[in-house]
Amino acid sequence: MLLSVAADRAMPEDLRNLTGLPAYPHLNSAVMDGVYRTDTLGHWCMRFWASAPDSLTTVEAWYRKSMRGASEIDLAQDRIYKKYIGLVGIKLAVGIDYVVVYQAASQAPTSIDLYRCSPIR
Repeated sequence: MLLSVAADRAMPEDLRNLTGLPAYPHLNSAVMDGVYRTDTLGHWCMRFWASAPDSLTTVEAWYRKSMRGASEIDLAQDRIYKKYIGLVGIKLAVGIDYVVVYQAASQAPTSIDLYRCSPIR
């Protein structure tokens, strides 16, 4: 599978990335959501979110390389994220699973959200 990557070994056991999506290797902090949530289309999704000390450009490049073949959209063009003023970054999707890499302000840390979703039944 394209996105099969082991959980980040540097993360404490209770904060491991259980999505199976690639976790950036240099994280400041991370949280694995304890429950599934529905997205705007009705998919049940698990979420892992984190922050990284590296620049947005560096983290975006790492994800582009790690997720070859993923579709990419600038967040300024994404129907969900474009409403957030000052938010810059990208969304990479493979099927219904996706990664969002962004900064909320020019001096903010780089944020990473990983979403592993299930098909609508």
